[in-house]
Amino acid sequence: MKVQIIAVGTELLLGDTLDTNSNYISIKIRELGFDLYKRVVVGDNYNRLYKEIQEGLKENDLIITTGGLGPTEDDITKKCCCDCLGKEMVLNQKSYEKMKRYFNNDEKAIRANLQQCMFPEDAIVFENFNGTADCAMIENNGKRILFLPGPPAEMKPIFEEQVQKVLEQFATDCIISETLNVSILGEWDMNERVKDIIESSNNPTVAPYFKKDKRILRVTAKANDKQTALKMIDEKKKELKERLGIYVFGENDETIEQALYKVLQKHDLSIMTSESITGGMIASKLVNVSGVSDYLKRSLVVYSNEAKIDLLGVKAETIDTYGVVSENVAFEMVERMFEKFGVDCAISTTGYASGENAGLVYVGLGYKNTIKTLKLQLHGERNKIRNRVSNRALAELRLMILENVSRETF
Repeated sequence: MKVQIIAVGTELLLGDTLDTNSNYISIKIRELGFDLYKRVVVGDNYNRLYKEIQEGLKENDLIITTGGLGPTEDDITKKCCCDCLGKEMVLNQKSYEKMKRYFNNDEKAIRANLQQCMFPEDAIVFENFNGTADCAMIENNGKRILFLPGPPAEMKPIFEEQVQKVLEQFATDCIISETLNVSILGEWDMNERVKDIIESSNNPTVAPYFKKDKRILRVTAKANDKQTALKMIDEKKKELKERLGIYVFGENDETIEQALYKVLQKHDLSIMTSESITGGMIASKLVNVSGVSDYLKRSLVVYSNEAKIDLLGVKAETIDTYGVVSENVAFEMVERMFEKFGVDCAISTTGYASGENAGLVYVGLGYKNTIKTLKLQLHGERNKIRNRVSNRALAELRLMILENVSRETF
């Protein structure tokens, strides 16, 4: 089945609102095994929308629209869709009864919203349990239009709980994708390590890419059903994990802080951070993970020289001799955390987020009194640098723990 997605709304066209619906539907369409041919955004203009739908119906079997189903004059999607397929709208009794309950039989409010209860007699109507705008799929001569509400909080539940079941009857194949998240390795390094697997994989396919400072391997399988596709993906993921080892820190939406938390939990390790350039960002990422309070014992923001000296105990002579942004200071920050607070693991950061030396950063990493430092030279604006340092520090500490635990086992 060939599909086109049309997001309707002037606010989307002008960039005032981000179109997240199309991305979500694209993934769902792919999983159903349908072929997505085009995605467009059209403003609240009847003639332009009518033209886009008419052109789309020539090339596609299904048009999916989002938005424009409300009660106002600029909500023209439903009428436009029905006109394109030659459908007359009549009052849908179930939607009407729902509307009366919603507005407590307020006749003025019901009249103002009556167009939301109008659908073709032969339409498949999907009830909106999170809003007033029900939606539907209409068909004529094998061509179908599915119109969905615009608010994601309304659209997603309808799709997952009602629409998907209807669309599955048209599916002949199932296409599923899952991802492996890789840390530390550069893109070229990751590619070299799995190049032969990528080149020899046809179904499932393996594709490398970057997303928000993460190296990702996307594994995509096509099969007759979801269970078979997932089994194929699991086998390929196992092969990739065996090749990349501990550099794979998670799957799909798993973050590096979640991955580090699992390591801390498994080995019952306490952790502390002392942050200068990152200003508490590393601790904040860890705190996002439920349960981390059992392992994150302390966190200090030591942005000034005085804070490093007074709160942490870094020697003034170290700062005077080597400079506050130095390997020596990063090392001593970790050293003092071990001495003063007795934690198992520690992270320190010191660096420049702006100015002439922007992006020069030293990270201190500690595991059970073993300390190492890392020099980074990063590029980008201030907060991008800070975020990259935070993610890298978490990834490096995870790797350091796993490497040492592995040696301790033998």
